[in-house]
Amino acid sequence: MKKIILSITIVILCIRVSGQLKIEPGASWVTLGNATLVMQDMDLVNNGLFSTGTGSIRFTGLQNSSVSGSGTIGFYMMDIAKTNNTKVILNKNLGINVAINFVSGQLDLNGNNISLSASGYISGETELNRITGNNGGYVEISQNIGTPNMSNPGNLGAFITSSSEVGVVTIRRGHTPQSGAGLTTSINRYYTITAQNNTNLNATLRLKYFDAELNGQTEAGLVIYQSNNAGTNWNNLSKTSNSTNANYVEKTGIVSLALQTLANNTVQQTHGVTGLVFTGQRKKATEVILKWTSHTETNMSRYQVQRKLDTEPDFTDRASVNTLASDGNSIVPLNYQNIDANAHTGNSHYRLKIIATDNSFTYSDVITIAGKTKGKGGGNNNLLVSTVDEEETLTGKPTNRFGNLTAG
Repeated sequence: MKKIILSITIVILCIRVSGQLKIEPGASWVTLGNATLVMQDMDLVNNGLFSTGTGSIRFTGLQNSSVSGSGTIGFYMMDIAKTNNTKVILNKNLGINVAINFVSGQLDLNGNNISLSASGYISGETELNRITGNNGGYVEISQNIGTPNMSNPGNLGAFITSSSEVGVVTIRRGHTPQSGAGLTTSINRYYTITAQNNTNLNATLRLKYFDAELNGQTEAGLVIYQSNNAGTNWNNLSKTSNSTNANYVEKTGIVSLALQTLANNTVQQTHGVTGLVFTGQRKKATEVILKWTSHTETNMSRYQVQRKLDTEPDFTDRASVNTLASDGNSIVPLNYQNIDANAHTGNSHYRLKIIATDNSFTYSDVITIAGKTKGKGGGNNNLLVSTVDEEETLTGKPTNRFGNLTAG
């Protein structure tokens, strides 16, 4: 025991000289209870065993601090309270049991990763005090969100809502700009979301960001982009709403979650539609009337009406409606209608497969029509509307938001 106390005393003496708390191989630093270990202008180098018990480690001071070493490092709680525009720099991966609390200063991932426990979270992030990671790295959490309603695991800034049972999701938040086919560059933030149940979610996704992460993008023009193949190809999912004051972009009707980021709506309109409004209504117990309007059409071929009953696993084709545009091009609104034979008494889900002349395609949002029981009178004439802002583009390059599908 004397040797252990002596070795620790030597380390503490070195702290005052070199600004470093270094745990040598075979040595241990153990903090009992909920005590706070204050690291003022000091680096932490753990080559042995480091444990803070149920307390916190607090980085303060006017100089950058780093966390490194060959030993595993896990904090119960971590406080960032650096001043003078300084930060804590990670030189190794880090585990967090409860929270990272930002008082002032930044935490630079520096190509390394932070793993939050299922109940862990980040608090106090602001424009000036936050996690950064221009050199790569991510912060990650896995959590069972069940049937989520504005669920924001770990307070990472990805809010998920769905009427489906999503189950366990793993969310990674990184801070490097994304690019690939269909996306030139993005803001300095992305989310990779892996869900236990990731089909037909009809989810609402809200992504947060800071102004300091805009990376030259125009804030009012941000939309959600998604990649289903690790960033090789990107699809413009557009947006349903956004707030430049609250710093978020939101999209409804998302079928599945994958790699998402925010970027300006700059896809060149070479084929597809703009300003689509898609509605549906049950007129009879045996019929559903579907209507849609396009604001403009470019190199359009046809619309494929697709339906999925709540008793069915996936969408199937119901009808094909050719474009009304001469030569597939129109700069005036065009109105369409289709009547679907449907006596289903439960919910029926409809979408449009929008097919261009080169057979590239994308999908409209999903609308839901309630059933109507014969002979009951009155019934439920459920009318839902799917809209896309006139400035938003439903399709650009010949890709689709469901992967490498081939149009029939």
